[in-house]
Amino acid sequence: MSKIERINQVLAEYFEKNKNISRVPAMDLMGEFVKAGIFNCDYEREGLPIRKVLRELDKTGQLNLIPYVVAERKTRNTSWFFAPIK
Repeated sequence: MSKIERINQVLAEYFEKNKNISRVPAMDLMGEFVKAGIFNCDYEREGLPIRKVLRELDKTGQLNLIPYVVAERKTRNTSWFFAPIK
């Protein structure tokens, strides 16, 4: 299973267990991704591993591979969130 498939699996399970959550910052789910073995650890800059993945997918036009992602684009940067699939 690829890293993207594993990320999607963690997100599906998270939103299945937390039906009342409509949106969560990507960095807040780093603990779930580490627990699932997708990333080894988080860093001082919270959420950096998942943000790197999302930036790379965005740069290559493949952000749609993670249907849970919501990008809030600002002038200088992008804030990353996850939301349940509608």
